[in-house]
Formats: sequence, C-alpha cells, structure tokens
Amino acid sequence: MATAARLTTPPTAPGRLPLIGHALEMWRRPLEFLDSLTAYDQIVAVYLGPTPTYVLAGPEVVDRVMVADAGHFAKGRSFEKLRDYLGEGLATSEGPFHLRQRRLMQPAFHHRQIDHYVRAMARLADERVGSWQAGQVVDVTQEMFDLSLAIVTSTLFSTALDEHMAADIRHDVPVVLRGVYNRAIDPTGLWQKLPTPGNRRLAAAHDRLRRAIDHLIRTRRTGLPAEQPDLLSMLLQAQDADSGKTMTDQQVYDELITLLVAGTETAAGGLAWLFHELGRHPAVDRELHEELLTRSGETPSFAHLGHLPYTRRVVDEALRVRNPGGVTMRRATTEVELAGYRFPPGAEFMFSALVLHRNPHHFPDPLRFNPDRWLPGQKAAPRGAFLPFGAGRHRCIGESFARAEMTTVVAALARRWRLEPLPGVQVRGVMTSTNHPANLLMRVTPREVR
Repeated sequence: MATAARLTTPPTAPGRLPLIGHALEMWRRPLEFLDSLTAYDQIVAVYLGPTPTYVLAGPEVVDRVMVADAGHFAKGRSFEKLRDYLGEGLATSEGPFHLRQRRLMQPAFHHRQIDHYVRAMARLADERVGSWQAGQVVDVTQEMFDLSLAIVTSTLFSTALDEHMAADIRHDVPVVLRGVYNRAIDPTGLWQKLPTPGNRRLAAAHDRLRRAIDHLIRTRRTGLPAEQPDLLSMLLQAQDADSGKTMTDQQVYDELITLLVAGTETAAGGLAWLFHELGRHPAVDRELHEELLTRSGETPSFAHLGHLPYTRRVVDEALRVRNPGGVTMRRATTEVELAGYRFPPGAEFMFSALVLHRNPHHFPDPLRFNPDRWLPGQKAAPRGAFLPFGAGRHRCIGESFARAEMTTVVAALARRWRLEPLPGVQVRGVMTSTNHPANLLMRVTPREVR
C-alpha cells in the first residue's frame, strides 16, 4: 500500500456535540446527514462518541476498502453488535468461515434455483395485487413488506407459514432491525443494558423469531421434501467439499435469520421507493407499462426477466436514487492509507450506498429519476460509485434473487394497476438499518384496457 500521506487529518463533519459527537444526527436524520458530507472531502470524520469514524464519501476510497485492499479491513463494530441477533450468518461472519458458508450456500442462489423462485414470486405477487380494488388506498410500504415476507418464507420454507407465525415475523422483523440500528449508533454501549420498553420489545421480538425458526429447522430435519428443494432443505443438505461436514442447526439458524431479515426489509423498501418514483414520473410509468404489455403472455422465468430492458433500467435507477440499504462499516486491521491520509489499525470507516449514488461528480443531476442514464453507450460510473448490493468478497449473495423479486413484482403490479400519489401526502425516508419510505399512501387505479 502507498506510504506517502498527508500529515493532516480528514475534515470533521459540522455539528459535533460534546460526548455524543454526531450520534444524535445519525439517529434523527442519518440519510440527510450522510448525504451532506460529499461537499467536504472523500473522507470525513464523524464522531459516535469520543472517537472518530471516517465516512467514505468518494467511490475511489470505497473501492479500495471493499475490493482492492479488502484484506486490510474487517467488519466494524456495528457488525459485532449485529451478531447478538444474526449470529455468524453471511452478513456478520468473516475470514475462512465466511468463505466456507458462502460456498455452501451458493447452490441455493444458482440461476436454475432462481428460476424456481421466480415462479413462486410471480404467483404470490399476482395474488397480492389481485386482492386490491379500484380506487383503494394502500400503504405501499406495508403491502410490499407483506409481499416480500411471503416471497422469502415461500422460497425459504416451500410453505405458507401459519397465520400466528406469519404475524409474529411481520411484527418482529422491523422491531429487531430498529433495535439493532439504535445499538449500532449508540456511542456509549450503555443503552442496551437499560430495562427500557424498547429493549424489552427487542428482546421479546428476538425470542419469538428464534423459536419460530428453530421450530421450522426441527420440523424439516424430520423429513426433506421430495419435490423441488427449498432453500432450507438445501442448507440442511449442503456438504463442505473438503471435510464432508454439513451445517449445524445453529449455523442454519444464523443463515436463515440473516436471509429473513435482509430479504424482507431491504426488498420491501426498494420496491416501495420504486413505486413512489413511478407515481411521481408518469412518463416513466407509461414506458414501463408499454414494455410489459408486449411481453404479457410469457411464462414468468429467470430468462424472461432478462428480456425486459426498460424494466431493468427502472429497477437500477430506483436502486440508485433511493437505495434501500443502510450503512456499511469496516475496521482497519493494519495501518492503511486512503486519499492521502494515514490511519492506524483499529480505525473505523463507514459508507452509505445512497450517498455514493447521489454524487453529482458521477451521476449528473443526481436527484432526477432517469432510467435512461443506464442505456447502453452512456458513460459508465467509476468502480465504487454504484454499489446497490455491496462489492468484493462480501457482495450480497442474494443479488440475483433480489433483482428477480423486484422485476417480478413490478411486472405483476404495473401490468394491472397504476399507483397514484395522494395529493398533499408527504413521504419521508426512515432508517431502521435499511432505508424505506414512511406514509407512502397511494391510490390503486386500473390500467386502460386495449
């Protein structure tokens, strides 16, 4: 790594308070706060307590940390707090164990398996949007959460959950996400030890999720399905090529809770933001609908989704301008140099994909929703500028699954309905480990019959 570095330190973000630093801003308005930092430097210091965390605001430094020099970084302190709830799943594990788990899980996300999932996605999406009535006002974020939960549980477990278990998961996943985010940004580490109502709700929600998933694992151990295997069955049967060992129930649990949490909340937020943007841009909505009309007779499949180029561009633009992901943390394991600054071992770094995706140096007019910026022949963004699913060795294993889900749901809904914004309703982004819209009420309007 380069050794020539400045003797100065990165600029500190404005608004630092005694003792807690910028923790209040990260709790109250994290998206707006991080988005403002691109005006200062490629790296900006923020304080979540007395020590700095360095925000990576430029794609070059993000690519260095995530890809080129990834061997000099480990997952940061927020991931250590996540382990209390997600165990050693792919989102939190590192090193040889992470690579082993990723190899064991990879077959469950092969294109042939995704094709099987797409058929379930299409069926569930058709059922959901088919239950709506013309003129009905729906909470789009809640609708997408319920649909994403149904999709994830169907593909994970090949069966609909009983009503009580589904209700518990629907209630508990957001509680766990919010609690984990609050703990990650707590600069003292003391809040989680207090018997607050929020901490009690978090503990109860986590216990219910634990019992539900443990029950599903025990039940499946007694008999694997003879038909197309679901993801749970594949995890139970996966064998390490070197040792021949399979996963323990604890390892299976850790991967399932990670997939359940990430695959529900992130997908739901991405879809909700996408429909929000379609509602604000009728011309984009019309062009999307025209493409879907020409392919309405095709059987849903993974290959079919590749024949919807405009839909793909709409999905990419939604992932850019309204990325549902949260904040990614990394910790230096050796002395490192980035952007001319030198940092000691143990230095903490963070970046937000949403901030990178709105950088005007790489995306002109960055707040404009413009799917045509992804047309072939357009100037490509540099490495590290567009990371909707992360990068490097920890890139999201479920990227193909997530893209297939977003495209399938958009196709099912937009063929039949247009979601129109309600006059005077203010939609705002909310961060609970992921970014999703709150108060997204929209009216269901039938498409014109041709």
